[in-house]
Amino acid sequence: MGIWRGIWHLMGGLFFPVLAFLVSRETLLIALGGVAAFFLLAETARFASTDLNRWLTSHVHFMLKSEEVSKPTGSTYMLLASLLAFLVFQKEVAIAALVFLAIGDFAAARIGRRFGRHKVLNKSWEGSGACLTACLAIALLMTLTGLGLPVALLGAVSATLIELAPIPLNDNLTMPLFSGALMTAAGLYL
Repeated sequence: MGIWRGIWHLMGGLFFPVLAFLVSRETLLIALGGVAAFFLLAETARFASTDLNRWLTSHVHFMLKSEEVSKPTGSTYMLLASLLAFLVFQKEVAIAALVFLAIGDFAAARIGRRFGRHKVLNKSWEGSGACLTACLAIALLMTLTGLGLPVALLGAVSATLIELAPIPLNDNLTMPLFSGALMTAAGLYL
């Protein structure tokens, strides 16, 4: 993850979870739905027009992975995951799941690329350790919002495992939705 992409991922990933503390659920969903709709329309337009796709990707190439020239961007997946998380999960669960993604995935990429020497499932132990450490710290902080510690810890571990797993779906979608679903299920029993 390049530095500009990383900053975009981190700041963009934290925007709506932070906003969730400041505005009503309805306002949050309207804002998030509007931004997600804009990104989906932009993606549809760029895939419909080779020239538009070439122009857009040439102007934001420093924030794109090479495969995002012909596939939806990570930002689009993150926005869809954010919208689904706030629609389906309890607010604290949605916030935790999305912050696991924003900070945990960022930590995994930065540490994994710089210090990753020991590979596992096409990732590095070092990057996964950074992701887990970040997610555990977030889990502890989320207990201050009323999220139970066992539930938060399960979310942190599951987010890390999904980030590590070689699942063909984009982890900007799978990390928050999987960890949110497990935290929701666990909250029913813990």
